[in-house]
Amino acid sequence: MPGADTRTVETGGVPLHVTLAGPAEAPPVVLLHGFPETAATWRPVASDLAADHRVVVPDLRGAGCSGFAPAGTDAYATADLAADLAGVATALRLPPATVVGHDLGAMTAVAWARHRPDQVARLVLSGGGVPGFGLAELGPPHLRAFGDAPPGAVEAAQRDRLPAFLAAFTATPAFPVDEAVAAYAPPGRLDAAMGRYRALDRDAVAQRADPRPLAMPVLVVAGGAPDLTVATVTPLAPGRRVVVVPDAGHYVPVEQPAAFADAVRG
Repeated sequence: MPGADTRTVETGGVPLHVTLAGPAEAPPVVLLHGFPETAATWRPVASDLAADHRVVVPDLRGAGCSGFAPAGTDAYATADLAADLAGVATALRLPPATVVGHDLGAMTAVAWARHRPDQVARLVLSGGGVPGFGLAELGPPHLRAFGDAPPGAVEAAQRDRLPAFLAAFTATPAFPVDEAVAAYAPPGRLDAAMGRYRALDRDAVAQRADPRPLAMPVLVVAGGAPDLTVATVTPLAPGRRVVVVPDAGHYVPVEQPAAFADAVRG
């Protein structure tokens, strides 16, 4: 992004790569990616929001240019990622922010909002359900397939056909597949992403153990029609609002970035 700054924030023993853009004193908005996304997938939305927001875009642990979970662990649960983000917010001295999560990033956003509501002023979710509140029942089959695969199995099976695997997985010409292939081709990157799926059962237990409602306003940005995000977040946010973006599917931030940015502003 033109004019953006990048830095590394060490938190919990994991170095996180963070991109910053927009006026330093503007209201902060944090953008959290899913899979097979990285921080770079937010580029069009981030460039738009940077006109009047302080935009903070991390590569979550294991993805992009950030470090992996500590050696000998499979610490990719939303609680682990939420602790990372709390550390980033503290290190950057962010005031309470609008936190935007897409896909797996939406699950992480919810975990962060529940863990540190003092750091999350507003929550915007898209294309990702809340584990423990219907995600296992309503979600697509790959959630269970990836979650049940042993560590390393998916990466070993897909390493030699990664472009075809990711192109079929994303299934929209708008998605920057070449960038995703470059990001997930290095050894360990695809398996780290699968670590998020392996953690979904742990995430579900942790979420159900804390039935308190979310303390901040919640907006769901859905593509085409309300999706599993609405169904699974409603028990935690009965007053959530929904914006439906026409001519978009799962990857609303990629397919309709201007409309997505407008929804976040609203």
